Amino acid sequence: MRSVGRFVGLEQPRTLSTRFLQLAEIVGTRLRWDGVDAGAPVRMERRDGYLICLQRTDLPSIPYWVNDVPTPMMPLSRGKFLLLDLNEEHASVTRGTVDCVSMFASREALQQFRQEHDLRPVGSLRAANGVALQDEIIRNLGECLVPAFERPDAASQLFTDQIALALLTHLTAFYAEQPVVARPMRGGLARWQERRAKDMLLANLDGEIGLDELARACGLSRSHFARAFKTAVGMPPLQWLLVQRVQRAKDLLLNSALSIDQIAHHCGFADQSHFTRVFVRVVNATPGVWRRTCRL
Repeated sequence: MRSVGRFVGLEQPRTLSTRFLQLAEIVGTRLRWDGVDAGAPVRMERRDGYLICLQRTDLPSIPYWVNDVPTPMMPLSRGKFLLLDLNEEHASVTRGTVDCVSMFASREALQQFRQEHDLRPVGSLRAANGVALQDEIIRNLGECLVPAFERPDAASQLFTDQIALALLTHLTAFYAEQPVVARPMRGGLARWQERRAKDMLLANLDGEIGLDELARACGLSRSHFARAFKTAVGMPPLQWLLVQRVQRAKDLLLNSALSIDQIAHHCGFADQSHFTRVFVRVVNATPGVWRRTCRL
């Protein structure tokens, strides 16, 4: 998937920046370049699946072809996206500033999701060539990935798994030819399942444990586990783990002489900066300020 957007015909922009992120069975890409006045020809390689191209800056209408046929292209304002069927060949001459977050979902991934939920066939996704779409859920999922592209070491497997699952759920419910919504769980986890899942999460405070592994330990499919855990605990596994990490950090801040950097490491954060950002978001104070205030 590293050649989803490859440049043909002209030298690629000197300011080109490309980053990749594996999200379970979904591949995320962030592509950026600045001010290509002459235009940068781009051709998408054929793949058996769909590409969501979320534009983070305004992009004017550009020359665009599908299977070598000229196709009208709407301007993309910030936050809008294209949904492309990569069984067709897409090509364009892109001008101006580009900052695009793309998410590729294969047909195999969508089929696996349907089977996990025991859903009826949903058909293909309703791709619309050259049409700019607006969807706050797609936009928010794409924006969630931006920090992960900048700091892949701070993006845990549990985080990327849940983004992938959320995207597949949304695509199946709102963009399939025959949309279906996964049935809500009537019950949560059995006590032994909840205890086992929590023990495994606490043993992996850095989040480097996937939904697949947690689900197998509980004898469930990945999707059923994620929904059952939320039903039983009141929040998704990633959010529950974040609460536990912050609680563990609070205990160490109050009852140990460890430095903030050491506490960040003990609690599974990528580094002190990552720890501080999360702590401020949850507690509304930096770890250092909170420690000094509580020790007065």
